[in-house]
Amino acid sequence: MNSGMISLTTLLTGIYTGFSFRSGVKDEPGGDLSVIQMKDLENDYSSINPHLTRIRSGKINRHRVYLEKGDVLFVAKGSNNFAIEYRLDLARAIASSAFFVLRPDYAKIVPAYLAWYINQPPAQQFLKTNMAGTYVPNINKSTLEDIVIAVPPQAAQEKIVVIDQLRKKEQLLVGRIMEKRGLAIRRALLDIVNN
Repeated sequence: MNSGMISLTTLLTGIYTGFSFRSGVKDEPGGDLSVIQMKDLENDYSSINPHLTRIRSGKINRHRVYLEKGDVLFVAKGSNNFAIEYRLDLARAIASSAFFVLRPDYAKIVPAYLAWYINQPPAQQFLKTNMAGTYVPNINKSTLEDIVIAVPPQAAQEKIVVIDQLRKKEQLLVGRIMEKRGLAIRRALLDIVNN
């Protein structure tokens, strides 16, 4: 499985900044545009809550790039700079300014693999080393563009994605089992105390 190290920018058709709202994003009845915010990331940044805040697109006064399935959302603000593939089936959605939107070139890289690789120690170490800001750490666009990605053949990328998804499912199931086991033990111990 030969992997070539390739610059992120050569694997993309574009990098876009999320939309900057002047004030907080408030849900609007009849809104036709979904907004992905940091609060919508779940399960250690591995999924996006599908119940997003909706706004009226008329409030967005300049042309924005709407998200497409396969885009990779990169968390640019804060100390957890992870990436996640956008897979929701929504008519119109945008990302907030906490994100960069990476649009992969599908002929060169599998989107879920790109997100996976950015989340791995080599890329994360590069990001931490080149982080800007003191009060609110952030990753600027030029730092993001400087990441190099190990790119094996697409079949290998797809296998890596499947194995990683199975690992995440296993973690969730083990967590639920431990939770239920803990509850059963607490109940058993309380039964001993109450008898």
